[in-house]
Amino acid sequence: MAIADPAVEIRPLSPVVGAELKGYDLSVPLDERAVQALRDALHRHAVLLLRGQQLPPARQVEISRLFGDLRTSFYNQYAVPGQPELTVVSNIVENGRAVGIVDAGSLWHTDASYLDTPDMYTQLYAVEIPRDDQGAPLGDTLFVSTAAAYEALPSDMQQRLLSLRAVHSFQHHLAKKDAKGQLKRAPLTAEQKARTPDVSHPVVRTHPVTGRKSLFVTEGHTARIEGLPADESQALLDFLWEHVKQPRFMYRHKWAEGDLLVWDNCSTQHLATMDYAPHQRRRLYRAGVAGGVPF
Repeated sequence: MAIADPAVEIRPLSPVVGAELKGYDLSVPLDERAVQALRDALHRHAVLLLRGQQLPPARQVEISRLFGDLRTSFYNQYAVPGQPELTVVSNIVENGRAVGIVDAGSLWHTDASYLDTPDMYTQLYAVEIPRDDQGAPLGDTLFVSTAAAYEALPSDMQQRLLSLRAVHSFQHHLAKKDAKGQLKRAPLTAEQKARTPDVSHPVVRTHPVTGRKSLFVTEGHTARIEGLPADESQALLDFLWEHVKQPRFMYRHKWAEGDLLVWDNCSTQHLATMDYAPHQRRRLYRAGVAGGVPF
């Protein structure tokens, strides 16, 4: 089904980020026109919501590949059985073992910014969603437009940030989670640590498709700004982290089973809320599309 079909509707989810696409059935093949329309909508709105999808893991992988080459997570112990491209995000424990990453997304971040080539896009598909006693969904995911946040800064601040680079660190990320009492995943092996050295990225990155500039420092993974004294670096990071989290840049997603979210990591950050109990089952399947070197 092509996006030009009258049965397809695009409904913005907030003034600056996110849109719901109605009329797509991703369980069946899409023509190239529909695929291109999906890509165009993603670049325009940065977060896409498609509700009520019936996606077996193999089909989710096929849909994810429409956006580029998939990156197999180094957390292979949390892969969907038979589909190494998909990572399980879950609080469920079966036979004494966690079936997925329990603490995923508990700090503001953009996916895989700790790699030389961060994930360009992410897909997250809801299999089981926890609910409270009244049936309301728990475990919302918050998104902010880092493009809108950059554009809202004074021009002199924008110019200053264009010349700066920052260090992104997975080890720093885990230590920060641990200090906050949020670290619940299995410890990294020596091989996994070796695969995630610290990397340097621009504080402001340019979208390779749209050319739009976005802030690219995150509370979860950015350890410091290069070339600045430690106190000045931390003060600037604290300012930017608070700036991007303003409600005017945000969309809060309330999940339902069958929801598929696709987002653009170049121009957003996101946060998972952890407001559900261990017995309230949550299971989602994640796919990441590899990107290029930020510039």
